[in-house]
Parts: sequence; structure tokens; C-alpha cells
Amino acid sequence: MKDDARNGEPSVLTLAQIQERVSRDPFANSLGIELLELREGYSRAALTVGENMLNFHGLPHGGAIFSLADAAFGAACNAHGQVSVALNVTIHFLAAMPAGTRLYAEATEESRTRRIGLYRMAVTTEDGALVALCHGTAYCRDELLTAA
Repeated sequence: MKDDARNGEPSVLTLAQIQERVSRDPFANSLGIELLELREGYSRAALTVGENMLNFHGLPHGGAIFSLADAAFGAACNAHGQVSVALNVTIHFLAAMPAGTRLYAEATEESRTRRIGLYRMAVTTEDGALVALCHGTAYCRDELLTAA
């Protein structure tokens, strides 16, 4: 993809610019989610479970774990430079852990056509224990990520 800003059209973002843009996500930042790695169809993100992320049982709230997986999903499917939005995400919670645990979400593209992308997200602890497993479907719009 070329920079067409000189022709009066918005310039298409590079992968580094996409990573910087995704890293500014206000919701993810409010939870402390960090984007660690980004490639087309792949991302890795992390979150440390805080006391404010626990539910009334004293376990990590499912919404916090889901948000980490969703942030990784959004980054991976948009890393192609095409605006992509979630159509569906399913999650299976497999384990709980105490506050202070560092979690990692890895989103991997399993299939992508012109309009639909399928992704697998695994949320694990630092030692690789599986916490949650997710699958997401993204709709790829006829719109490129641009600087404008």
C-alpha cells in the first residue's frame, strides 16, 4: 500500500503506525492492557490482574479476561490495514487465578477472505497455563486504516 497523501487522499498506515494507533485504545489502556507484538493476522497482548478486576468471589472478572482477548483480536484483524470489526466472539473460561497474575492473550488468524476473518485467541498465564480460549469472527469492511 502506497502513501497517496500527495494526491489529496489520506495515507494508508504502515504496520508500525497501526501498532501505535491500536496501542492508544482508550478502553484497553484504562484496564492496563499492553500490546506486545503485532503482525498481519497475529497479535500478543498482556494484562496484570488488579484488585479492581476481581468479582464478588474474589476471582478475576470474566469481563477483564474477555477484554484482554478482545483487544488482541481487534489488533490482529486490523493489522492487515483494513478496517475490521467483530461480528461474534465466544469465550470458554478454563481457570481462575489471583490478583497480581500477569495474563497474555495471543490472537492468531485461522482464515481470512475478502470479507470475513476467523481468529483464535488463547489467554494464558506467564507459565503457559490456559485460562481462556476464544474464537472470533471479524467483518472486513471496504475501508483502509488511514492517518486521516
